[in-house]
Amino acid sequence: MSENKIIQLGNVMPTATRENPNQGRIYDTKGIAPTITDVSGGGGRQPMIVIGNRIRKLTPLECWRLMGFSDADFRKAESINSNTQLYKQAGNSIVKNVLIAVFGQMIPGADGVYKNIQRKEISK
Repeated sequence: MSENKIIQLGNVMPTATRENPNQGRIYDTKGIAPTITDVSGGGGRQPMIVIGNRIRKLTPLECWRLMGFSDADFRKAESINSNTQLYKQAGNSIVKNVLIAVFGQMIPGADGVYKNIQRKEISK
């Protein structure tokens, strides 16, 4: 199997009438990962991962980490929000490093900004 393709293993919620046709799909770790389109937690839509032959949902903390937030930021939000809200907040956010890299490509002469920020964060 090619590592440059999305490899779908199955679907734990198959139906043609779902609002989100990707809901419940399970992907192989040997392929590339598709975009997680909804981590809001509404209607059982939490993202799932496969470990061995087991499927589990990502925790709100894992979703926040994937979006580039620190654990300290998550703990502050966790103290005043439900898990559903935490999933929604992660799903409505954008990864800071990705945004900086995109802006670096759009703004003439700013293409090195992302690399400089990466060096500063690594040296912390």
